[in-house]
Amino acid sequence: MLVDSELTAEKVHGVSKDHWLSMSLRICVTCSTVALLYHIILYHLNDIVLELVDCGADDWRVVVTTERIVQFIVEFICCAVCPIPGSGKITWTYIEPSLHKDGSSEERKIQTRHVDVPIDIILSCFMLCRAYLFARFMVLHSKQFQDASTRTLAALNRIQVNFSFVIKTSLDQQPVLFLTSFTFIFWIIMSWMFVQCERYGFSGENPQSIIYSNSLWFIAITFMLNGYGDIVPQTNAGRIIAIFVGVVGAITSSILIAVISRNILLSQGQRNVNNFMYDSKLSREHKEAAARVLQHTWHIHKCLQGGEGGNRRLRTYQRKFLRAIHKFRSVKSEMREFSENNNQNNHQVNRLVTDMHTSMQRLINVQEEMRMQIEVLQQSVRNHYHHSNSSNVPQLQGTGSS
Repeated sequence: MLVDSELTAEKVHGVSKDHWLSMSLRICVTCSTVALLYHIILYHLNDIVLELVDCGADDWRVVVTTERIVQFIVEFICCAVCPIPGSGKITWTYIEPSLHKDGSSEERKIQTRHVDVPIDIILSCFMLCRAYLFARFMVLHSKQFQDASTRTLAALNRIQVNFSFVIKTSLDQQPVLFLTSFTFIFWIIMSWMFVQCERYGFSGENPQSIIYSNSLWFIAITFMLNGYGDIVPQTNAGRIIAIFVGVVGAITSSILIAVISRNILLSQGQRNVNNFMYDSKLSREHKEAAARVLQHTWHIHKCLQGGEGGNRRLRTYQRKFLRAIHKFRSVKSEMREFSENNNQNNHQVNRLVTDMHTSMQRLINVQEEMRMQIEVLQQSVRNHYHHSNSSNVPQLQGTGSS
């Protein structure tokens, strides 16, 4: 599909949509699409069989729900779209960016022109929706899905090993690699789609390298939620792509901010070290502030008793005494806030310890009940065995006497 789109758009060696090479390529694309649809049907049939085995049902209509039917129809239609031979052309409206031209407002009116473009452009863009199969491939070939122990633990915790679980695991383990790979692949795909929608509106004098570079620049800037106005889409399809790229860029930026925020947070051990150092610092400042208050109090007492330095020296010590009192109160306030925060953390730890103790006590009680039931069962077995032996002894004595 990619080769056919590039050859026919650039008219390489005179290859057009009616050329035998383009027809052959689209026939191959159609045949591969039929093979893909056949395997999609087999996949869903195997899924139904596995669901029957899992729930133990005999009738296949039990597991074929409305949601499964809608999913199959949407997936079948999505994979069935492809460029086919003899698809024809469609008229597109290209909006000239005349508002950026110099001149009066009358001369800068919006101008439109109509161009006949192949329908294969729309079919080729929608054909890229098959990229969801890579997500399914990631799930089916991931370590979480293939590892029996992981699936067993997930089943015990009522967690489904699906696409959401695999993506969250990848973001948790390798967030930078995952986001970088997704951004690069998304950038290339959207740039190619934007070129296909906009390239027929340019004259043949524009080099294709300039068109592709402008597309890469426009998608990158739109993805980062910026817009300089130097490049604007001329078609409605190009505008839809720009809106979609902007939405995906906002979501990706939010995920990236969340990942960075999580990575820069301190661990509990690191917070404990910082709290200990801060507590030591506050204790030292508290002692120093108290010592300064006593020191300036003694200086004031000496000035009042001995008259050293006169009133000027007394006022100096009094100002220092007031500053020392304010500093002492400030340190006391910081120590109070720090103590309250630590108390909240201690309350949380105490609550967790209490919950853990309650769970352990319940487990011990269950174990005790099981032990008592086992002892009762053993006693019942002993009584039954003793009764059987006592009933067999008279029979053996009667047989011996006879």
